[in-house]
Amino acid sequence: MKRQLIFLIFVLFLAVGCSQNGDTSENDKDGNTANANESGNSDLAPYDFSEHLTISFLTTGSPIQDEDNAIFDYIEEKFNITMEWEYYDRDNFGEYFNTLVASGNVPDVWRFGYNDPREYIDWAERDVLYDVKPLLADYPELEAGIPTEAWEMLNPDGHYYGVPEYRLQTRNMLAIRQDWLDHLGLDVPDTIEDFYEVAYAFAHDDPNQTGQDDTTGFSAVGLFDDVSGTAWRGGAFGLARDWKEIDGELVPYQAQREELEDYIAFMRKAYEEDVLDKDFMLHSDWRDANNLLSSSVVGIEYVNPNSVHRKEAADIKEHDPDASFAYFAPPAGPDGERTTPTRPSYYKKVINANISEEKVRRILALFEWNITEGYDITRHGLEDIHWEEAEDGTIEVLDKWEEDDPGAIGTNILRAWNPLHRAYWWLGEDFADDLASYYEMNETYFWESDDPGLISDTNLQTGAQLNAEFEQILTEVVVGKRELSDVQVAVDQWLANGGEQIIKEMNEQYKQ
Repeated sequence: MKRQLIFLIFVLFLAVGCSQNGDTSENDKDGNTANANESGNSDLAPYDFSEHLTISFLTTGSPIQDEDNAIFDYIEEKFNITMEWEYYDRDNFGEYFNTLVASGNVPDVWRFGYNDPREYIDWAERDVLYDVKPLLADYPELEAGIPTEAWEMLNPDGHYYGVPEYRLQTRNMLAIRQDWLDHLGLDVPDTIEDFYEVAYAFAHDDPNQTGQDDTTGFSAVGLFDDVSGTAWRGGAFGLARDWKEIDGELVPYQAQREELEDYIAFMRKAYEEDVLDKDFMLHSDWRDANNLLSSSVVGIEYVNPNSVHRKEAADIKEHDPDASFAYFAPPAGPDGERTTPTRPSYYKKVINANISEEKVRRILALFEWNITEGYDITRHGLEDIHWEEAEDGTIEVLDKWEEDDPGAIGTNILRAWNPLHRAYWWLGEDFADDLASYYEMNETYFWESDDPGLISDTNLQTGAQLNAEFEQILTEVVVGKRELSDVQVAVDQWLANGGEQIIKEMNEQYKQ
């Protein structure tokens, strides 16, 4: 609840700026945003699918084959639509989409999330986004199927510029090679000291029994990527995810001298002793580090528990047929702190403000279907096409399921509000129970930020450069190009070049 209240404060803060720039509901566009805000007077029936429509979608991820795809065919026939899909890699998505806005070539529906949340507010203020709130009374199951705080997140009061997409914040967890532990007679680590002992053994004691120097302990995506796994290291040493309240003041991790020294000393030792992947500083994406686990190079890495069975646990068999994983809680730091990687929760499906109300209603009807009666179809697929029931009552998956990828289609439309959306019937009840227990464990160690979403102008202007210079110095400390004492140099430089002003601006707002 605290996290929700914190973000709602952020919403209220941003709403002031939106209200000062005018109410977008008064704009009369080709897409009839004004009419949408007067819904209830509309003569359009909520579920009238008589006119054929073409709806364009822009989403991230790998393209899905839409020709001869039974799920696409089913949806298009049911809603009397043709779906046109464009896929774009999530890297630089915000920049790419802004070029579409500038050119006027905006799709009907697209996924917001892999970009800066301030862009969402900017798009709303520029009348790029359709306000769906006035129409939701006609789609009650859609509105009720999503928590109110998710609808309100990032939106000014009285407006919903987007339909929230379910995104589990504490999805990922640490995986460790159980077969390596067994070979070395070691237990799953519980503390950060235990962790280092195990990781050292993985790097030096031939855990895969090849007689080769071909393994290491763990990898990383730089030093401060909280989404990609820094949490279990930096958080264990008391570092803030970004800001931490200390004695009534917000303090950023860049100013936590003592905690930084402890964390960087840990990473420096791991690097010196070949326990840490030597290329960690070159990784820019969690998949870079994660692939080292899949290829049997590192013995500990974080994974997505709802897909590890068909990704890492399957890929690794190509390198070591006897490989097996155990999954464990983040190790406890010196003061007992445990923190797990935490992802943003503000993802939404947003709709082009310049399309007709009729098309918007068709999209909302599709969204509602996808989280209600259609949920099982875009999760498990169609009976006798994607799965079948055996004589003993168990469900067996068919080859067409992998080809059509119903689960990815469901996510691209609108993911249902259910953490077990990847617990497919044929994986069994034990899988679903295990998955639920993993998520319950992860939530216990949520790496919380005490920042209620305040914005520092100085941080907007110079923060990225300051942080890059800060991490560069600390990376040089870790790899031995600088002394450990230079942690203080990094902190002092960050503060002197703008950090002190950022802290001042943040705390002035925080105290209000």
